[in-house]
Amino acid sequence: MAKKKFEIKSLLDRYTSFRRIDANGNEYSTETALIRIQERINRDLPSALEQLKTVDRRRVAIVMDENTQRATGKDLLDVLTRARWNVESLVLMPRKNESVLMCDDARVEEVQTALKDGNFTHAIAVGSGTLNDLVKTATYRLGFSYTSVATSPSMNGYTSSISSVLSEGVKTTQRVHAATAVFADPEVMALSPYRMIASGLGDLYSKPVSNADWQLSRHLLGTSHSSIVMEIVNAGNSLLKGVAPQLPYRDRAAVANLTAALMLSGLGMQAAGTSGPASGGEHLISHYIDMISISQNLKHDFHGCQVAVGSVTTSHLYEQIRALDPKNFNIEHLAADHPKWSEYEQTLRTRFGILSKAVLQHAQKMYPTRAQVHTRLRHLVGNWDVIFRDVGTTLRPSLVLKAELDSANCPACFPHINVNRELALDSIRYSKDIRARYTILHLASELGVLEDLATHWIDKQYISYDYQGESFLDL
Repeated sequence: MAKKKFEIKSLLDRYTSFRRIDANGNEYSTETALIRIQERINRDLPSALEQLKTVDRRRVAIVMDENTQRATGKDLLDVLTRARWNVESLVLMPRKNESVLMCDDARVEEVQTALKDGNFTHAIAVGSGTLNDLVKTATYRLGFSYTSVATSPSMNGYTSSISSVLSEGVKTTQRVHAATAVFADPEVMALSPYRMIASGLGDLYSKPVSNADWQLSRHLLGTSHSSIVMEIVNAGNSLLKGVAPQLPYRDRAAVANLTAALMLSGLGMQAAGTSGPASGGEHLISHYIDMISISQNLKHDFHGCQVAVGSVTTSHLYEQIRALDPKNFNIEHLAADHPKWSEYEQTLRTRFGILSKAVLQHAQKMYPTRAQVHTRLRHLVGNWDVIFRDVGTTLRPSLVLKAELDSANCPACFPHINVNRELALDSIRYSKDIRARYTILHLASELGVLEDLATHWIDKQYISYDYQGESFLDL
């Protein structure tokens, strides 16, 4: 156990305040200065923060909700008060029409106003995804730093320099700053709702396919890719061996390893300057489910649980496309059939309705001309084996992913996240348009196979799944 703790600390210390320049002169760095994962971390937090010059502790806000206040926020407030910090709590509540706290434009502005009016100089976010995104976005706009105190191993945003904000009904990724320091108590993390723990694992298990999408985009669009960033991501993956089946028992060591892997995943995004290394087509599927569910006032699962389902789905898409014979593609026909933007814009307006205004600005950035589709597909066919060799370096078989997710009681198919067949199918077919990032979903669409592959995949799940029991036939 002591050896594991040392390994975690060593890896986290290696990639905090990190700076490295590659052979082409590109710089990769992280701004988070300190990450600590240890039992009863609250008692060491004041002295740890006092050593960081970037933390202005003249007036500090502890931002939490009722759940995280009970979990560790009240204790932290007591610890800081005894340490003679000028600290005040800000407890956020869901609005009248919300069942849970939301991170949207209005709520960010509300938190920003509260921090500004209170003359705070630093904020400590006590919570997971939504609360962390609210505080990091608000403090970024106000120009002062924040600390994150994690309460659940549910996502990798604790150390990322992006936030997920619902803007005009669409889940957007906004570039902000990262936390100066991040603290996590494995005991607190292990006692969080189990679905949140499963969500964290699901988020991490997206990396094989998100990294594949990152490689695919490099080959077909010429976007950036970095072995330095992959080193950080792979360091996190190295901590996951044997973790999944231990999580249902809330094993503290397994939870600590999961937490550390999530922190390293976020650091990878910091270094890359984009969420690309950790967010591909599988995340688009989850974000689509979020935005449609919210617009229709439907309940939806945790982000990472939906990402897990999206990961098995996009892994399966890679397998199906890799099995195709590139000699059978009629590139001239595929390019000629590609709608012009003016036509596709009308399709999106019909498809997304009240959400179309927000969707269009993202879709248009990504939308190619017929000439670009032609050039892209010719390059794909001419370099088929090389491209899929590189893409395949991180991919894992979809059934292996599913089996490991099953061992952690993490959702692996759409019925497990309680979405109906129509929404499940649409999330595969339409999510590619909600963010300007090239993924396997885009390639499948350009090859003209997305509709058939998605329909077959969804039919298998909703025909084979036994809603009365827990069985799900192998796909």
